[in-house]
Amino acid sequence: MPKRKEVHLRPIEKKDAFSVYLWELDQETQLVTQSEIKVSLQNIYALIEQQTDVYNSSQLRLMVCLSNRDAAIGMIDLYDIDFKKGNAYVGVLIAEKLLRNKGYARQALILMAQYAKKELELTCLKAVVQRGNEASIALFESLNYVKYAEKTVDSTLISFKLDL
Repeated sequence: MPKRKEVHLRPIEKKDAFSVYLWELDQETQLVTQSEIKVSLQNIYALIEQQTDVYNSSQLRLMVCLSNRDAAIGMIDLYDIDFKKGNAYVGVLIAEKLLRNKGYARQALILMAQYAKKELELTCLKAVVQRGNEASIALFESLNYVKYAEKTVDSTLISFKLDL
């Protein structure tokens, strides 16, 4: 799995399910995600089971961990993966609030882009961010994601893309 100096990504495991469940229930997290799936422990276990075949599930969730420990501090997802077009959407969450704004999400996004290009042979990553989420907007812009015009149902969203 991909590694940088301070962060590594690892596959989600059943032991992560309860933490992910609590993270997804967090009201602050719900304000900045666009997930339409009802959060339940059962849904999270089902997602973990689907991770065995990214080509059929069209999604990949990896846990973001500090390099000196295996316990997750957040997660990063590829979703709506379209292997024919070579693109996917990416989302990242550093759930441990005291560890935000320390560059960990940035490192996770770099690792995921490298993985998506090398292992999945994708050519483009996209992200959808709430207009008021200044931290995420700055993060994606700092990684050379560019805003582009994609029709979204919700005008409060900004679309970004990065050619790999």
